[in-house]
Amino acid sequence: MRNQPHSQWQVIDAAAEQRESAWSLDRQVELRTWLLIGVAIVVLCVIAIRISQLKVYRQQSFLDNANPITVREESIPAVDGRIFSSDGQLLAYDDERFNVSVHYRWLEDPPDPSWLRSQVKTLKKRSLELEEFSDEAAEKKVLELRKNLWQKLILAGKITPEEFEETRAKIQRQIEGIAEVVDRNQLEKKQKKEEQEERSGSFSSWDEVWKLVKSELTEPPSRGRPDPIVIREELDYHPIIENVSTAVVAEIESHPSEYPGVRIAPSTTRIYPRGNLASHIIGLRSSLREDQIRERRAELEGPDPLAYQAGDRQGRFGVERSYNSILRGLPGSQKVSLARAGDVIKTEKIRSSQSGSHLVLSLHSQLQLASEEMLDELISPEPSLIPPLPDGLVDPTAKQTQGGCVLVMNIYSGELLAAASSPRPDLQKLAIGSSDYWQELNSDKRAPLLSRVTQVLLAPGSTFKPVAAVALCETEGVPQETFQCRGFLDDPFSHRCAIFQLAGIGHEDINLIDAIAQSCNVYFFAAARRMGAEPLVNWCDRLGFGNTTGVDLPFEQSGHVPAPRDNQPEGKYQWYPGDNLGLSIGQSYLTVTPLQMLTMTALIANGGELVTPRVVSRIASGSDHEQNSDIIPPVKSKPIPISPETITAIQNGMKEAVASPKGTAHKTTYLKEIAIAGKTGTAQTGGNRDSHAWFVGYVPAEQPQYAFVIMLEHGGSGGADAGPLAKKLVQSLMELGFVETK
Repeated sequence: MRNQPHSQWQVIDAAAEQRESAWSLDRQVELRTWLLIGVAIVVLCVIAIRISQLKVYRQQSFLDNANPITVREESIPAVDGRIFSSDGQLLAYDDERFNVSVHYRWLEDPPDPSWLRSQVKTLKKRSLELEEFSDEAAEKKVLELRKNLWQKLILAGKITPEEFEETRAKIQRQIEGIAEVVDRNQLEKKQKKEEQEERSGSFSSWDEVWKLVKSELTEPPSRGRPDPIVIREELDYHPIIENVSTAVVAEIESHPSEYPGVRIAPSTTRIYPRGNLASHIIGLRSSLREDQIRERRAELEGPDPLAYQAGDRQGRFGVERSYNSILRGLPGSQKVSLARAGDVIKTEKIRSSQSGSHLVLSLHSQLQLASEEMLDELISPEPSLIPPLPDGLVDPTAKQTQGGCVLVMNIYSGELLAAASSPRPDLQKLAIGSSDYWQELNSDKRAPLLSRVTQVLLAPGSTFKPVAAVALCETEGVPQETFQCRGFLDDPFSHRCAIFQLAGIGHEDINLIDAIAQSCNVYFFAAARRMGAEPLVNWCDRLGFGNTTGVDLPFEQSGHVPAPRDNQPEGKYQWYPGDNLGLSIGQSYLTVTPLQMLTMTALIANGGELVTPRVVSRIASGSDHEQNSDIIPPVKSKPIPISPETITAIQNGMKEAVASPKGTAHKTTYLKEIAIAGKTGTAQTGGNRDSHAWFVGYVPAEQPQYAFVIMLEHGGSGGADAGPLAKKLVQSLMELGFVETK
């Protein structure tokens, strides 16, 4: 053997000596030994260098991993602006509250084993007395501390143990459900990957071979099931007691060692102290979900100027929506450092929060309340379940008003003093988020979430006759002669006056003023026939019908004006020659909003200016250090070229409608104390359902200041049903000092 100094098998001859004369590593025993020693020394040196490198340069990273600190950026809640009425009543505000939040591991039952072990180690380090205790005894001590913590929270929050346990269990169920879904998704992904590898079978490239070899050498063997993922909610704080007193806050924050895993989380809640007062106008703020935040960010090209995060509130309807960017308080930001167990190590403020600005509405709370009470007395608490009766049958007990609105507006500035809608939701119940109340609203066939001010589209009936009067007087070549009303136009069975249907007589000789006062349909039928469709449709467009008014409220509807253009292929309606006659008395398939009728009435009252309605009159700074208040100037009114003679004739007709004994509103609306100008309307709906009752007018009749509109959906007659409300409304205006008596 070559390893021996002498071999007995070695053949000594010349040939062998010649073969062995060449250098061979196999013969150099000493050299080979030193080479092995050198290789071992190199390997040991590499290991030593690596150990030194880890010790010197990477020591801190290992310590950080052993005691990880999580740095999280959290939002500091901001206060949204308040909403006031014009007479100083608080309608909406943010209530600042303090909630007690507890780390999930301190609420979990049974506790997480790894968390329990870490608490045992921490407890032993902090207490010399427990160093000699067994882990089992230390665990009992940790569980006892947790139980004592729960008892302290129950006493501090003034809640029952049952309420605490119910909230704690609810939090745990939610988080366990999330963790289960995440864990299941992880397992499904792993199974799909394994199935794909089994289907592939062979290796298609050296790269795949190398990946397999690398994974086998560097990765631990598969356990068959991946470790469960620790989701963020398991390492976060969760509110367990809401709206605690400042004394509780002081107790917890001044004794942090007695309340481990507990934090005080400030929050704000939107409060609507007047419940359902002006609820469609005020609107609602509610929290945004994660998916809504993602949709918002996708729509914005750059950063969100309002810095929205999940849980922040956004206006949904009313001025809460249309003035959302003004009311919105910008949240602050702070950097919070958390230990592994969830204890707060350090808090550093990055940006302070900024309060939102306040809104002062033009609405007068007392007038608004009086208007809503008038409506609520008439609106049926539940929709009628009685089906329509056959033709010719009338059931007076089946009459039920399904909804309505009352509007009052300054005819020069466009400020709305009252904008009542009924039925309407209770904002405070909506803000609480009761699912039962939400279900109740959605199941109500009267649609209480629908604003009758801006969103309901109805036929206006005879209240639209002033528009037809403008078209008649302002169209050249069309005579405004006295007309003889027989009670019907051509046929006693169609195009008739209401007086003919009731008494079988007509209005006899009648002029424009009396036709408005006595609401003569036949007069306007004949006028529309003489004019043709074009002048009436054009004046409807010029007076704003078929378009939104521009009010500072969201979701305003524009309505529709019947016109020959509807016969175009893309039109949804079909125009017939007889529609021109129906349009002249506010019928056919004409639809308007009460707000459009209000602007038309104001135009007649102020002499031809089309004003833009508004509900917000001032914006005040939300800062405690600044008391600036910006008055919102009214949108410049649009002058409509109507001759003074036309305006005067229509005004006289509306005055006579109330003042004259023959006027349609005299019996139910006339007041000795003040002159009222008005126009009644009864819009037929068909299907044996009650007509829509309308009343439009303004006060005082001689020197107008305020226009008003009353609409009762399926409310009956304009004179008999809407007229009394108009009278009550004017009386409220007098009592509150808006108008003076004679």
